[in-house]
This record gives sequence, C-alpha cells and structure tokens, in this order.
Amino acid sequence: DKGGISVFKKTEYTIEDLVINDPVLKYEEVLQGKIDDFKPDVIALSCMTSNFDFACDIMKKVKHKSFVIIGGVHATIAYEDCLNQDFIDMACIGEGDDVLLELLNLMEKNQDYSKVPGMVYKTKNGKIIRNPVAPRVILDDLPCPDWGLFDKRHLFRPFDGEIYVGSFYSQSRGCPMQCTYCVDPTEAQETGGAAGYFRTQKPETTTSHLTELKEKFGATWYKFSDDTFLLPKVDHLLKLKNDFKKLGIQFGCSIMTNTVTEEKVEIAKEMGCVAMSVGIESGNEEIRRPLKRRYKEDWLLKSFEWMHNAGIRISTFNIIGCPGETRENVFETIELNRKLNVEACNVYIMFPYPGTPLQIQEGIPIRDDNGRLREVADAKYLGMSEMGPDELDGLEKTFNIYLNLPKSLWPFIEFAEKQENWKDILYYIKEFSIEYIMDDYEYTDI
Repeated sequence: DKGGISVFKKTEYTIEDLVINDPVLKYEEVLQGKIDDFKPDVIALSCMTSNFDFACDIMKKVKHKSFVIIGGVHATIAYEDCLNQDFIDMACIGEGDDVLLELLNLMEKNQDYSKVPGMVYKTKNGKIIRNPVAPRVILDDLPCPDWGLFDKRHLFRPFDGEIYVGSFYSQSRGCPMQCTYCVDPTEAQETGGAAGYFRTQKPETTTSHLTELKEKFGATWYKFSDDTFLLPKVDHLLKLKNDFKKLGIQFGCSIMTNTVTEEKVEIAKEMGCVAMSVGIESGNEEIRRPLKRRYKEDWLLKSFEWMHNAGIRISTFNIIGCPGETRENVFETIELNRKLNVEACNVYIMFPYPGTPLQIQEGIPIRDDNGRLREVADAKYLGMSEMGPDELDGLEKTFNIYLNLPKSLWPFIEFAEKQENWKDILYYIKEFSIEYIMDDYEYTDI
C-alpha cells in the first residue's frame, strides 16, 4: 500500500473467498472465445491512459475481422497515439454516448460514416481527418446504467466491516477547475471549451436511476464519482436529500474545499453521506500555486471541522514530488493533515498524464524508449522535484506512518524509509502503527 499503512475492519467474507472456485484464464483467450461466438462487425474499446497499452496487448493477440474504434480519456487527449496502433481504425474524441450509436446505424445501413461528429481517423495515405466534435451529451437523456452486464460480484462494496451492494454512479460530468496535473482542462478544450464542460443532471434523474438500481440489484451503497459532489446549489442538494432519505442509501463522494459550506455538509450527512475524499495535494501554498490548487488553510480547517462534527469519515489526496518540492515541503503536507485530524491519506508521486498542462509544460514524452506509455510507477524518475527516486519512494511508503505516530518516533520512521530496511524495520513500524491506531491511543502532539 502506497500510503504507508492500511487499516480495515474484517468482513464476513473476502475477495479471495469470492474467486476461490474461479478457473485461471488468460484475457486474450476469453476475448477470442467471445469474438468466435459473436463474430462482431465492430469492436469498441474505452480506455484511460493507464490501461491503453494493456488493451492494445490483448487486441494484438486475438484474431478478428472487426472494425475497431477507441474512445475514452486517452482517445480524447492523445488520439494520434491511438491511431498509431495498426489495429485501430477510428478514435472518438469526447463523449461517445450518442455518436457511437450514429456511427453504428450508418454502418448497418452501408451509408457513409466518415463525417460522424467527434470521430478521427487516418486515410489510406496516412492523413489524419478530425471531424468537428459533437455537442455535449444532455445527461437527463441518458438511461439508467445497466449493471446487469457485469458479474454480480463486481457490485459487492465493503465499508466499515459490512458488505453492501452498489457501485460507482455520477450525477455530473466535467470539472470547472483548471488543475495543471489533471486532464480535465485539456478535455474541456478538445470538446468545445470550458463553458458548459461541467454540468449536472436534474435531481429527479438521479433519484430515478438510484431507485431503479435499488429495485433491480438491491443497491444501497454508492460511490459518487463526480469530481466535486457539493458544487451544485443548495436547492439541488435539498431535493436530493429528501429523495435519498426515502431510498435509505449510504454513499461516499469527492469534494473540493471551495465548494464546502456548513449547510452543504449537514445536508450531505442527512442524505446518507458517510465518507468524503478531499484533495489537499500539498501543504505549501507556493507548491500549490502553479498546480492551480487555490485554497486558504484557514478555510480548509473550517471545512474539516464541519465534516468531523457531522461524523463523516474523511480521507485526503496528497501529491509528493511536485515541481520544485523539497523534503521539507512534504512534511508541511504531513503537518497539515495532522492539523486537520486526518487518519487516512491517499499519497501519490506526481505523475502528469498525457495531455495535462503540466505534462505539456514539462515536455515529458508520453512513451518511453521502449515505445510503451509511461507508467505511474515511473513517476519517481521524472525529476520534477528536489528529491531523488529513492527518497520519494520512501516518503510515499511512510507518509501515513509519519501522520499517525508521535514525532518522538520520527527518527525511527526516517530510518525505515530506506529501501534496504523495508523488509524488516518498515514492516514492524507499520504493524506498530496499526496497533497504535486501533487500540484507541490518545493522540498527543509534541
């Protein structure tokens, strides 16, 4: 685990119990079997950058005569990279909910599909043709997500020692923020500009979908994948509150500090919110500024106090290895989390994905010398901060241990940062950290 320690309550059964009787299969063999049975005219892939090469590897191992189209984040921000793969015929920029249907209908009728909005492809002579993007999807026109397509085990959600039925759901798309390490600014630019990029569906649509998911699948636990759940106005949230209370659901969500008010937190709690994730990224304002993470510490403290008072579990997102960051800056981030009484931090080494403003600004190639997309594991080698790979690795592994143990033990934790000590010293310090937390020690700062 990358944060240093993980503490979970035991559940009635584990992920291992769920798959113990499953045969060991190879992805490409399963896909080949599906292709042989179904004989598809079109194979549509949806990929993020992190799984694009994985999808390519599988597709290169199967035999088919299908037209292949790629969509998703990677196709939107790096469509040329997609079209460089010989087996891909077309890429879709932006949202494909409507235009994919248009494309398939034209294909079925043997009509010209080369001008479908949002599509980009290569001609026989290698020229790239990019069609104008389609209008953004009206969220209220979309049907309820069809969870019945998936193995029901994908809907098992452990939380606080219990296992619920549920999954991810989003009532909005886009994000109004301009964080330089995020793909959203580029996605917005590629799909029509910032205006109208963020939008939220009507509360009635959300309620209708969640009601259907509960009736069909027994879903009572959701993780809202909206970039910032509390951004809508109070009237919107109040309508959701009344409907959610009738449904009797619980959920977790992500929020941005600039959208938090005491009233909104209280409404979220009444709605059934049990967990919130907050992006802090760095405890140093000068490090945050070029990332365009604009918030003041005093407002952050006030926001967390409201969430703590509401009894909502809080976790934070933190990035180390930011441009110009020093070891001292990392400890400013640790100190800020301690001040906020955070017990669980998600910690990542800065990795600017392709198409992000930071990746473009730093001139980081999206593929390595072997022709593979750079992986998150390579983040420590990018050299954007004042720390080397080993130091970043060690701090990532011990971040939560520094967070939760008294400062009198910090010299021992620093010793455990070194890779040669991971097997023995780090293991025992992690175990002690878990025992320290679970035994309800009184937190004492020094």
